[in-house]
Amino acid sequence: MGSRDLMRVRYFEMGSKLRRHYVRTSLRSVTAGLAIVMVFTLLGGVVSAHHGRAGYSESVSTVKGTVTAVQWKNPHVYIEFDVKDEKGVVTNWKGELSSPSTMLAAGLSRTTLKPGDEIVVKGKSGQNGAPLSLVDSITRDGKPIVGDPNAEGRFIQNTR
Repeated sequence: MGSRDLMRVRYFEMGSKLRRHYVRTSLRSVTAGLAIVMVFTLLGGVVSAHHGRAGYSESVSTVKGTVTAVQWKNPHVYIEFDVKDEKGVVTNWKGELSSPSTMLAAGLSRTTLKPGDEIVVKGKSGQNGAPLSLVDSITRDGKPIVGDPNAEGRFIQNTR
């Protein structure tokens, strides 16, 4: 046996005699096992780190705006749109939708919304008046693009 081997002795009964049984455990397999345990311990928090809905209010609001950008990236699809208030002041809003795969299944594609499109966004707005929206539905030209504008839909429900 080499210096990299660990020895463990197991005793077992064989007939009426007590026998010794040597089990060799490689230092590499012990190190690999410890490394795996460390990885799962360190990444355990990352796996469960999906954010909550604390940044959004509980009330649902509707805003009308003009699309300035659409970003398809994990973990969510994001839209940016300009909203003009009654005084004519333009504010850039950011809308968070569900995952790209969920949005594709719901009928939204990368080319559905383009900069310049006039849209109506319904969703939970940001806390303390922040120009954010957890998007529940989007309509363009009076037609639903995503979600149902007449009902509180599945996209703003807490997923936890």
